[in-house]
Amino acid sequence: MNNNIMAKKNFFWVFTFLIIISLSSCGKEKPEKPKISDKKSFPDQAIENFTLTHTNQGEKEWELEADRAEIYKREERTIVQKLKIRFYDQGKITSILTAREGELRSPSGDMEVRGDVVVTSEEEGITLKTESLKWDTQQKKIVTDDFVRQEKGDTIITGQGLESDPGLEKIVIKKNVRVIHKSSE
Repeated sequence: MNNNIMAKKNFFWVFTFLIIISLSSCGKEKPEKPKISDKKSFPDQAIENFTLTHTNQGEKEWELEADRAEIYKREERTIVQKLKIRFYDQGKITSILTAREGELRSPSGDMEVRGDVVVTSEEEGITLKTESLKWDTQQKKIVTDDFVRQEKGDTIITGQGLESDPGLEKIVIKKNVRVIHKSSE
């Protein structure tokens, strides 16, 4: 008799468990497999030690070097990693920009760079640091809404947002500007 009660209890618990499992799956639709167009697109071309030169009417405006480039032809964009850009004016380098990664839009030549962005201008003696910058080819300006730090000699200027020419000759820091001057000790 004892075995009969145990068998009924085991049956009851197994039956209850099966009902709970079947009810929990009711009403749930199987997720659809993602369509090919929903998946992350793959580059049409990947290039190591990539170099690209942008000219305007035969005059070099900038030259980009990157450890790696992934070219997406249909999306008209190129993703680059560990990059260096040299900006030119009348054949002379005006500034050098380095960053961890960037995205180049073609055919416009507009760019956005991100990660430890540093722009240096030897002629102006300025170093600019921020987390991201955009290059507008039409306006020939670099811009950001991020925090920026500009260093020149003993003066450090920080603030939020920036607009400048690529040679760092005409810099406008948009807001929360703070100037620190290190005195000679």
